[in-house]
Amino acid sequence: MLQYQESLSVVQVMLVGRPDGVRPGGRDSTLQLLAARFDESAGQPANGSVSPQEWMELDREFTQFQQRRKAALVGASESQARGDLDTASTLYRTASEDAQHSLAIIAFARRRHPSQQLSAAQTALIPTLTAQKWVAHVNRRMVAGNRQDALDCIRRGVVEVTTLLQQLGEADPSSNACVRDMKIVERTIEQASESPSPIINPVPVQN
Repeated sequence: MLQYQESLSVVQVMLVGRPDGVRPGGRDSTLQLLAARFDESAGQPANGSVSPQEWMELDREFTQFQQRRKAALVGASESQARGDLDTASTLYRTASEDAQHSLAIIAFARRRHPSQQLSAAQTALIPTLTAQKWVAHVNRRMVAGNRQDALDCIRRGVVEVTTLLQQLGEADPSSNACVRDMKIVERTIEQASESPSPIINPVPVQN
């Protein structure tokens, strides 16, 4: 479990599956439950519907994964600074998986929600979440001491985020905050000394 401070409250969440530990319909997440309903390869009808209550639950799940991802990144960085590399690696993995899950929720909501106005269907979050996913991957590789793998990883991430920004119509992706921050991570790795596991700050979250 992961425990973190939010405002004046202490929040405790699961590290595996949904942060609140709920298993909708016996599945690991609401997204998994809904996605199975529209799995054409399994013979499911492509024109099924999602109830308003299910959309609300998916939106709530999106918020939960966003909050856990941010807390996991902070916890991972703090653990890395303390030299607790096992915990850091676990939390970086959680952060990257949560970013990927949030991206999958956005993709599903944009395909299926009638108005695409669901808060979990925010196109503007896609580059930031993609950058967060890659930076978490990179930090985990740095924790493992694989600097060259981390460098290759961040470069692939820069290419993917740049391509996404171009697809979203951004005229100068190189000036976007996500790309700039990822470039800083890239330069930090390139200039890293021989000291073990230098800390790489995660890409700032843009809300």
